[in-house]
Amino acid sequence: MLPTSTNNGISYIDALFTATSAVCVTGLIILDTAKDFTFSGKFIIFILIQFGGIGIMTFYLGLISLFGKNLSVKWKMTLQETYSDTGKLHVKKILIRVIKYTLFFESITALILFSQFIKDFSILKAAEHSVFLAVSAFCNAGFSTFSDSLMHYQVNYIINFAITGAIITGGLGFIVLKEISSLRFKIGKKRTDHNFFSLHTKIVLITTGILLLSGTVIFFFLEKNNSLNNFNIAQSLLVSFFQSVSCRTAGFNTINISSLRESTLLLMIGLMFIGGSPGSIAGGIKTTTIALIFLYLYSKFKNRNEVSLFGRSLSHDILDRSKILFILAVILITLISFLILVTNDFNKPFTLTSVVFETVSAFGTVGLSTGITGLLTTAGKIFIIVLMFMGRLGLLTFILNMNSRKKQYTIEYPNEQIMIG
Repeated sequence: MLPTSTNNGISYIDALFTATSAVCVTGLIILDTAKDFTFSGKFIIFILIQFGGIGIMTFYLGLISLFGKNLSVKWKMTLQETYSDTGKLHVKKILIRVIKYTLFFESITALILFSQFIKDFSILKAAEHSVFLAVSAFCNAGFSTFSDSLMHYQVNYIINFAITGAIITGGLGFIVLKEISSLRFKIGKKRTDHNFFSLHTKIVLITTGILLLSGTVIFFFLEKNNSLNNFNIAQSLLVSFFQSVSCRTAGFNTINISSLRESTLLLMIGLMFIGGSPGSIAGGIKTTTIALIFLYLYSKFKNRNEVSLFGRSLSHDILDRSKILFILAVILITLISFLILVTNDFNKPFTLTSVVFETVSAFGTVGLSTGITGLLTTAGKIFIIVLMFMGRLGLLTFILNMNSRKKQYTIEYPNEQIMIG
């Protein structure tokens, strides 16, 4: 709200909305980042994105360890839920690893973008665009220094692949990145099926690949006679691929979202709902959650009591958490969508699709919108702020907190059957 941050001032609710969207790496905006914010305002957003991307919890744990204080058992368990291979590492090493990976990929992306922006801007302006967009892309934030996001560069292959590469990398998670980076040390050794990647990494990579490929193909066929009508095949596939990647909690767009078909918006809602992978910067219910749910359904159809994959069985506790996470996410999105519709300004009618798209985008910390963000009432903005915060914090945090206070009951009641379906 500082006068030096904006060109024409900003209300408190809009400032809170922008700050929440930045620190929760969402990308939903009320004001135009490129036009309405000054350099200092953009810098504040930039810092919030970077801190939000690396993770408030990671910084908190790092600060505690730097001051020599011991972590409680609850905090250590929470940390290990996020970074499952950290049991052998000191918290400072975890923090250093996260920062090292983040800065490395952001720097590479910024250099690639700079090689393209220098053709259109001065050195300083090209550097500003490159660094801001690199951080925004890797942190899956979706904030852009251009008013049209990246629509001006929709057929620039280098910029498209640099941004999508950063988005995918940021959405894989640090556990997966660590295993991929250590792969070179395993090549040449005697190989067994479990030598290369853990079960977690295998599920993440396979699910991510399926979602990216299916999202690209379906988007292409749905929009080839609509928004992609003026592109050739290669350009159409590029735009389709970019939007398939961006739906994974990034929030950039190279095509006008409001011009898309209802069926395409439904596809994007599904991709945004799933989001990225655990331990990453991305939001959503996560790739592993949807994979476990489909594996659970497959096992039930096969009349199997055990859910297994790659010769490993999955614990019932993990499956229960996945189902609870999925159900809570659906309930939360439905509730917030209903409240936004109830508090809607009748002079600015919203369609059900546009509202659900907005709420899923907020929950998945995506940032894509059909254009209704600036039309929300104050109550609607507050609902989206809460949803962005909960989406970034993660519903699993609430589940873990509930489990830690769960009482153990020794009384069991008789079973009784009821009719369903």
